Amino acid sequence: MALVSLAVRGFRNLRPVAVEFVPGGNYLFGPNGAGKTNLLEAIHYLAIGRSFRNCADNDMVGFGAELLVVSGSDSAGRRGEIRFDRSEKRAALDGTRVERLSDYLGWLSVVAVLLDDIELVRGSPALRRGFLDMAIAKSDRGYIPVLAAYRRVLAQRNQLLARRSFGGHEESGADGQLGVWDDELVRAGVAVYECRRAVVGKVLDDAAGFSGRLAGEPVRFAYAPSVDIAGGDPKGVFTARLAATRARSLVLGQTLVGPHRDDIRIRCGERDLRRFGSVGEQRLAGIALRLAEAELLAGRGGSPTFLLDEVASELDERRSRLLFELVEERGQVIYVAARRLAHGAGRAGTKEFHVETGEVHEVPPAE
Repeated sequence: MALVSLAVRGFRNLRPVAVEFVPGGNYLFGPNGAGKTNLLEAIHYLAIGRSFRNCADNDMVGFGAELLVVSGSDSAGRRGEIRFDRSEKRAALDGTRVERLSDYLGWLSVVAVLLDDIELVRGSPALRRGFLDMAIAKSDRGYIPVLAAYRRVLAQRNQLLARRSFGGHEESGADGQLGVWDDELVRAGVAVYECRRAVVGKVLDDAAGFSGRLAGEPVRFAYAPSVDIAGGDPKGVFTARLAATRARSLVLGQTLVGPHRDDIRIRCGERDLRRFGSVGEQRLAGIALRLAEAELLAGRGGSPTFLLDEVASELDERRSRLLFELVEERGQVIYVAARRLAHGAGRAGTKEFHVETGEVHEVPPAE
């Protein structure tokens, strides 16, 4: 479903604004620092309750403001709202308060394609795990409690390992406690792995397909779990891996295997693109992952809204046009750039907006 209306108040440098979008292409332009990316961030916040900049809620409240409000409606008539008053965040769907953000997430499918997505390829494994987890969470609200349960158990086990690593091994019953947390970690970890296994193959196959179209050469995306539960007894395999790494875990004071240690490996031929890829190859592979995320969302609930932040400006003309073709045929597009985009100017089914000093104004089609 497409985002039809957006109202923003108290968000970063944006003035109170109400915008109506079309289901097709929506193109925003204006000088640097005008608030274009902030508008995309507000949409992302409306959709899933968090920023794509991974910053705290307080960082998004405008200077001098005490209340942040972002609301909007989609083409099915559903309405979402997020309010944050510097102490409490409240979400509502169709006027009814939602107590848990996990029940709010996904009412509006959004995929942000950003210049920083290059870090999905050249950055740490945690970024790739985060990408995978958020893609699953957007398409399956039940995944968040599963992942949260695993993280709680992992934190408890790591605390026990850390105490023993720093001299707490004399504690009575410590070995028994660790055995209990091993069992809990296996139970929670297998649940995470089962959720990931249900989608990761398709996501990475789609990423390879998009990468081939964009880059013109085959790129392989492979899931690299630290515990391979494919085939055999998942709980038994996980338990054996914990036992095999226990001595090392006690020395380091942390759990060395499990879903929190997995990665996505990205290779072109024999080259690991994280270490040996060019900036261009890494950027295209990051875009391919985002397009694969969009395919997952489309298959589980309708066409997504693409939020693009000048990413096409870093591509050559052929790839830029191909990217627009790929997103426009898959969902709504909201694209921001410093300059007016010839690609979108005056096309049927599109709108253009000028953004400056936090104000957003629709502009007539270019002659």
